[in-house]
Amino acid sequence: MSYEQNLKSYYENILASVQDGIVVISKEQIITTFNPAIEEMSGISSSHAIGKSLESIFSGESRLLELTDKTINSGITFSDSDFQIIRRWDRRVFPISLIISPFSDEGGNIAGAILVLRDMSRAKELEENLRKADRLASLGTLAAGMAHEIKNPLGGLRGAAQLLQEEIKSEKYREYTGVIIKETDRINSIVENLLNLSNPKPLKLKSVNIHKILGDILLLEEKILKRMKITVVRDFDPSLPSVYIDEGRITQVFLNIVKNAVEAIKKGGELTLTTKIFYDYIVIEEGAKSHTKMVLIEVRDTGKGFEDDVLSNLFTPFFSTKSKGTGLGLVISHRIIEEHKGRIKIQNRTDRKGASVQVFLPIALNQ
Repeated sequence: MSYEQNLKSYYENILASVQDGIVVISKEQIITTFNPAIEEMSGISSSHAIGKSLESIFSGESRLLELTDKTINSGITFSDSDFQIIRRWDRRVFPISLIISPFSDEGGNIAGAILVLRDMSRAKELEENLRKADRLASLGTLAAGMAHEIKNPLGGLRGAAQLLQEEIKSEKYREYTGVIIKETDRINSIVENLLNLSNPKPLKLKSVNIHKILGDILLLEEKILKRMKITVVRDFDPSLPSVYIDEGRITQVFLNIVKNAVEAIKKGGELTLTTKIFYDYIVIEEGAKSHTKMVLIEVRDTGKGFEDDVLSNLFTPFFSTKSKGTGLGLVISHRIIEEHKGRIKIQNRTDRKGASVQVFLPIALNQ
């Protein structure tokens, strides 16, 4: 292999290793370099992009094309930290930061431009998680202060209703007292959930087989699954390592997820549970980004999916699409997963045939 070929291979390896998307164009805005990171962000292969004009590949990105024109015409670097591109194959909107810099030939004339696109989706997600954590902290402080004031009258109300129920002979009026008792229990449950959010108990972590938890939950839901004629698909990785979790808390999370999925599915639909190792989980600590392995559990349903405004509020306290929902189930689930240093993500399926819930959990230390 010649020196020129070695040098070319060397630079190609560098570009392939960079996590930011790199696009290099000529002065005529013909693409000469399109690295793997930008392939992933855009959903466009380098073989399709190289040799084509930037406008033909990013035809819907008018702002990007406008900034590129300015860079080549003026020789000035332009940047935008709050930019978006749309991935072609699933139409997913990607938040990115964009820097467009000119480069010169040996004579000092502008020969083209370099576009650097950084995927900001994880950073945006972390920002949103911080905002959620602040809201939950405020909610927890309020709940802790109000709990005593609410629970005492509730206890008196429930006790009085029970005594009244024992004295009343009429079934019609006994039904009314039964409603009072049931609803006071529901309010008490909401207060208890709020207290758990404000002051969660320490986790009892141990190595657990996640397939056993999922199997037990499906067994609990077996009756309604049969009644609704819902087909259950278990796509489990038999070599999956154990997870390091609080078994009771994580069972609570997946019971809530599976119940929600079942309620979303029409009669005769399909519920799919998938487990696998996710090798490219991004961890950001003190500004440094690293990659690690996690166990991924995905629950997919064939329901209607979610409207965008609903999807963005699923982890908001007291937000619910159910007439009798408290709007705390997913909030508590999110809190539990965060306590495990994991992540929960809800989105519509790419085939637009329902919703998908992804949960990332840490692998047990001895695996």
